[in-house]
Amino acid sequence: MKQADNLLSFLKRLFNSLVTSGCRRSHDEDTNRKIVVINLFAIVGMSITLILGIRALFAGQTILGIVLLTSSAMFGLCKAILLHSRLKNSHVITPVLLVFSLLLLMLYLVIFGGVANTGPLWIFVLPPVAMFFAGVFYGVLTIGIFITLCAIILFTPGDILLLASYPYEFKVRLLLSFATVTFLSAFYEHSRQTSFIIIRDISEKFERQALYDALTNLPNRRGIQKFIDHEINRARRQQEDLTLVLCDIDRFKQVNDNFGHDGGDIALKHVAGLFKEAIREQDGVARWGGEEFLFVLPTTNESNGVVLAEKIRETLQSTPVQINNTSLTITASFGVAQIHLENSLNNALSLADKALYRAKEKGRNKVLSASSLTS
Repeated sequence: MKQADNLLSFLKRLFNSLVTSGCRRSHDEDTNRKIVVINLFAIVGMSITLILGIRALFAGQTILGIVLLTSSAMFGLCKAILLHSRLKNSHVITPVLLVFSLLLLMLYLVIFGGVANTGPLWIFVLPPVAMFFAGVFYGVLTIGIFITLCAIILFTPGDILLLASYPYEFKVRLLLSFATVTFLSAFYEHSRQTSFIIIRDISEKFERQALYDALTNLPNRRGIQKFIDHEINRARRQQEDLTLVLCDIDRFKQVNDNFGHDGGDIALKHVAGLFKEAIREQDGVARWGGEEFLFVLPTTNESNGVVLAEKIRETLQSTPVQINNTSLTITASFGVAQIHLENSLNNALSLADKALYRAKEKGRNKVLSASSLTS
């Protein structure tokens, strides 16, 4: 029983490995989904054409057998490209090769008839495959070329391009039914792509709402956390400095009392805009909560963090905001603490908060560092 479970587990891992080969984290969800379908189609197509090709050879249909085995090899090549290729565009090359191989096989089956002239029945596989892999525009273009070639082959006077014999009614109905399947496939693929885009946009909207403050358009606590984790890991690898600056708007309650919450919102947006303009490209700033803001300063020690915080403080003090036709000067207090990588992030935040609290005690509109508390 245990051996059977182990074998089943091995087969599941093997199957997952085969159908997900070529998927990458850098691809979007729809691209990875298409790669999975390409893998499945290549495996199934390779298996079917291999079996039919061998059967045709044993039945004495040498040309048909060779064509089917060649198609099997082409499907196998598509799978191999995704399985082993390091090409960045393998997910683009593979579906093009797959659709082109399938198109040539279908044309062969139309011309030669296949077994008992049933080969043309396989062409209905082409529209959904072309639409899914190439998209609606290129899928319709591909099918349009295929229908044109089929019409030329089937209706050339004297059937000089055909090596199989079909009644006229069969030819007409074949192309009309094929065009109908093409239309339905295009309509379905268009609907699928539209639904995917809508769902993706909604997902991105909710993700942004979860990571960004709606009022200031700055990252919130959750949004800045990923940036902090990334910078801490980078600082550890490269042995670089990393500093936090915690900021709190002075007497913000008075702003709300005097101008209402709408006036407070105007003040917060004003402050956030100045902060975004004042920091360097590599820095991050977030609304930490209420009227508090957090700056993350990579490659910056505590003393340089104090210098940058002082510049931001001066910029804020010298740039009043208009609220209800009143020019209001807003100030803020800052606490600066360097993250010592042997200690935790919470420790640095605690030190920055203590420095901020001391700056408030000393009259507000000041910048104090954590190290100055112990000196």
